Amino acid sequence: MQTAVIWGNLAQMPTRVELQRYLPNSLLHAANSNNARRQQRRQCSILAHFLLAKLLEYFQQPLSLLQQIQRTPSGRPYFAAAPHIDFNISHSADWVAVVISVAEKSESAVAVAVDIESPQKTRNFNGLLRFYASQPEQDWFAAQPHAEAAFYRTWCLREAVLKSQGVGIVKLRSVIHRPDRLQIECVYAPQGKLFFTDELPFYLAYFLQQAGEQLPQILVWQNDINSANLTKQFIYQVNKDNI
Repeated sequence: MQTAVIWGNLAQMPTRVELQRYLPNSLLHAANSNNARRQQRRQCSILAHFLLAKLLEYFQQPLSLLQQIQRTPSGRPYFAAAPHIDFNISHSADWVAVVISVAEKSESAVAVAVDIESPQKTRNFNGLLRFYASQPEQDWFAAQPHAEAAFYRTWCLREAVLKSQGVGIVKLRSVIHRPDRLQIECVYAPQGKLFFTDELPFYLAYFLQQAGEQLPQILVWQNDINSANLTKQFIYQVNKDNI
């Protein structure tokens, strides 16, 4: 099995010629809009699918898969013609991240998911935590020296775990986060590992359905695919005891 996570920024958007080389017209076409936020989201979607295309190329998979993206009833995208590949996309502000897993063709896909947050406004951290976090987790949060980083750790890891199965944030409360043990429990997710880091210009969490010690390749788009190094990652066991 091969896995990788990659991120990029709209400031390094590929040229139109390069986009057309990798993406089908269905993913490039966009109606004009005077809404700046909508345009930003559309650009992020294009960049995300371009990075997905680059990952397919990186792992020697056919780019024609991009023409066969379908969605589950909950809206989670997947490759209809490649059940051995799973991928997931997230974007926030000008940042985009993509995670992929490629198994042998005779095997089923290994579920992956990613969530990033690039905060653009102040949130009521305590109010949100009261909604979805246990009292011990709230107590842990209150003792953390960096409130924003601690909050987005609790938020992003939940999003990533739930996205692995296409479950929305309505189930945030179903995720039990034990930061002291680096353990997560959730009935809506398979066994695996969750990685979180706050060392980037955004907060990043990604989930891999695996029990072994294999780590994903860490990549960054800087006008080309480059290797990256994350020196500060919290690595969680998800559903370690097969709840």
